[in-house]
Amino acid sequence: MFWFLIAGIVFIGMLFVIAEVLFVPGGILGIVGGLLIIFAIYLPYYYELGLGAHINLLIVLAVLTIGLIVSVKSKTWSKISLKTDVSSKVRENISDKFSIGDKGVSISRLTPMGQARFGEQMAEVKSYTGFIDPHTDIEIIEIYNDKIIVKPIKLQDESII
Repeated sequence: MFWFLIAGIVFIGMLFVIAEVLFVPGGILGIVGGLLIIFAIYLPYYYELGLGAHINLLIVLAVLTIGLIVSVKSKTWSKISLKTDVSSKVRENISDKFSIGDKGVSISRLTPMGQARFGEQMAEVKSYTGFIDPHTDIEIIEIYNDKIIVKPIKLQDESII
């Protein structure tokens, strides 16, 4: 019965290590699994089983070595690896959608970055003139490195007041 307990502890420890590698990275399961395996090696020595403890050590080391060799084989990981390619691009060419002089409305507060709408297109924009409140009419004054620079459109009547 004792040896079934040892085999179970080793099995659970290996499951924890495998779960660490495949599902829950972060170290906790791997550490607990490693400690369980060490405990399964230590326990027969604690009860002074002599030759049985040495045989247990050799069996556990053999199982761990075989597990390592099997997991290092490339075909083992190909069964669970992702086989699709990512073909999308992170950035789109903004110059194709927007041009200097386009007018729009700020959606969020530009501090100095924020969201704006130009027609039906949404874009992240930057203001050089400082903060711009939401729902303010804006105009594109520059486009470089896929960044849109805007300024608020001032009404003609503001200069009279």
